[in-house]
Amino acid sequence: MDGAEFAERNFDDIEVLEIPDDDTTSETEGISDSSTTSNKVVDRRIYVEEKPYIELQEWLDSRTPLEFQFNKAQYNKSVRADDNYSQSYVKYVNSLYKSIESISEKDISRVDLETEEFTIGFTEEDSDRTIAREHAFEQIDQEFEKILTNLQVFLQEIESDGDSYDENGLQLHSLLYMLQCLHANYFYGDVKLKPEFIAKWVNVFYQKPADELAQSVMINTRTPYTHPQFWNTYVSQLITRGLLTQVVEVIAHSRYEELEESCPELYSTISDLSLLIENYRPLALKGQFSQWKLSACEFRDSLAKVKLASTNAQHGIMLSQIYDLSCIITGLPKTIAAHSETWYEVYVALSLYSIRDDNALYKEFYNVAITEKPPPTFEDESLDIAQLSEECFKNILEENFLKVLKTFHDLEPATASYVSKLLELRGYLNNYYSSQNNARSVEALLNKRTISEYFLTRHAFECLNIHKLVPVGIGLLLNRDIATSTQSIEYNSDVIANFLPQFKCETNDDLEWALTICAKLNLVSTAREMYYIYGLKSLEDGYVFEALNMFVNCYDPTSFDRDNKNEGMKQVHRIVWDMIFQDSLVNNRPANDDLINNIVTSKVDKSLKIHPVIRQCLSPYAVLNDFFHSLNSNELTLIKKFSKLIHLLKFSYLPKKFYPLLLSQYLPYLYDANSEFQLPDLIVIIDVIDSYYAQSSEVELKEGEELYQYSINHIEEVTQPYDWRILLQNRKVELPQNLKELIKTIRNAIVSKIGKVYIES
Repeated sequence: MDGAEFAERNFDDIEVLEIPDDDTTSETEGISDSSTTSNKVVDRRIYVEEKPYIELQEWLDSRTPLEFQFNKAQYNKSVRADDNYSQSYVKYVNSLYKSIESISEKDISRVDLETEEFTIGFTEEDSDRTIAREHAFEQIDQEFEKILTNLQVFLQEIESDGDSYDENGLQLHSLLYMLQCLHANYFYGDVKLKPEFIAKWVNVFYQKPADELAQSVMINTRTPYTHPQFWNTYVSQLITRGLLTQVVEVIAHSRYEELEESCPELYSTISDLSLLIENYRPLALKGQFSQWKLSACEFRDSLAKVKLASTNAQHGIMLSQIYDLSCIITGLPKTIAAHSETWYEVYVALSLYSIRDDNALYKEFYNVAITEKPPPTFEDESLDIAQLSEECFKNILEENFLKVLKTFHDLEPATASYVSKLLELRGYLNNYYSSQNNARSVEALLNKRTISEYFLTRHAFECLNIHKLVPVGIGLLLNRDIATSTQSIEYNSDVIANFLPQFKCETNDDLEWALTICAKLNLVSTAREMYYIYGLKSLEDGYVFEALNMFVNCYDPTSFDRDNKNEGMKQVHRIVWDMIFQDSLVNNRPANDDLINNIVTSKVDKSLKIHPVIRQCLSPYAVLNDFFHSLNSNELTLIKKFSKLIHLLKFSYLPKKFYPLLLSQYLPYLYDANSEFQLPDLIVIIDVIDSYYAQSSEVELKEGEELYQYSINHIEEVTQPYDWRILLQNRKVELPQNLKELIKTIRNAIVSKIGKVYIES
């Protein structure tokens, strides 16, 4: 079914019932996507249902800001929505946004267009203010055409899924007709094209002639020109609607050539009519409509002088019907109305054939049209979609633009928002502002609240509730041509600051984009909060180094707030000590993270930037890692190897819980008769043990006990040859079963070693 059939049915069958990210990530540097995607929209209403906002007039008359309302449930649904409709809708809204973005990039602003001293960036060489203004209007009209085109593409895409004639599809079709009407009457660019745009709007909304009539006249009749409805219905409908190419074609295929012998006068008349119709468009579009109109009037007047030699009564009827057609193409309202069903058909015929190229006359055309064919009146509460369209057409032509925007908004809020901006720039909304709000100074204009700001800000807030439209929402809130007042700019910045932590960054590109916004708006606290959130996510997904980077970046070294626990650095310490260091020490091997191990052994590419704080925090683990590697080395003396361990044990910030397992490393070598220890080294070990007991709290002693117990009871299947537990077992030495036994065993072994050293010295 095409759009015209859809309109002609008057919607009777309607039941009363809505920039690419790189998803590839490396093993250690990507924010993994832990969410599941669905091929079905959970609820399509997430794209059209809006939150309650302050009324437009109340907002215009006050300083109360629009309130952003975040719906977490709606947002989460939108994250999962990835069906064809969702993709098409997101693509459509992005295309709308690009139109507004394009206008801003061309330096077309409301303030420029409304100030007395109009300047515009792309016409610097042209000092003529009027020309510059007209140039700006041309750009605005072009952007309106893009909105029309993009809506048509959107409709085609959902039609391919069979959604075109559900309630939402019908509403979008209706919106398309309304936009075509608005385009034809206010965003047409060149006035010479206005009648063609009006004809296109009417023909798309309500197609005539009907297919059944065309079948009856042109297919089922041997000589179509003799069909009783050929001239007064079929051809007249084509002419009143400006379908002149079809008029020429149907006349050419009507087989009227047989009249050349039977009624040469009528044959000549039909030929002249066809030629006249054929010449309309070439002359009208060249600005030579008046020349064509003169020819049409001469043709009409000449028909009164035609004397038919034929006695066939039907020929006389045809001549009379052709005369009516000549009255139509010369713009006679009564004849046009007699051959039309609706006011908009009269309107299009008057625009085509009365007087072209004079924009001031179109209001008169409309007044004549509704006088000749009064439009029906409807109760607002009971309008179906077809009636709603006709009501909107009247509001458009009567310049009731707020009613028009309300209708658009009811059908598709996003489109209404962008159209409001174009109406604003064109000056069509100026009459809605009170005199005090219509000041002309730059300062007053900057602080003036506008209708388009209201609609676009609402739309921006709704975009923040749709995951894939968040960039559009933030782009609108940051656009200084939409919100020009200091109050709006500051409020929008606060909205962005409060929203960004809710944004689900599915890739590093997403996070980088969000942090760029923070940098642009100097949202330091928000950036730190995001680093913390995605540090936790990276850690949960197993990206330890990425998590460290996140947490380091949310650390504020300048903060002296005692209540600020600097959770970022707490997480860094937790990762370094409780995950990396502890994992290594408990299992007596380097930590199970290749990237971290490569960092501490300087085996990473120089392009990988490592924060100094990370290096500093990893340094204890680097020493432990180096110690484990040194145990396999034959080039280092035992004293050299254990000097690394001494450095760790003397490190003032070493958590006390690690002392027992670090001291355990000595046991196999204390029991080895061939291992050589110097007396000072043995005394250092005794000092460490004494300090451990003297300085450790009950909690720390308990933690040390737990780690020791875990280590001796969870020996991995594959162990390192230097593992102290394995070395003791190989020497048939029983593992101490608790911390008390461990310390006692170490003390006894040291006493034995000291005695040996003393005797041998």
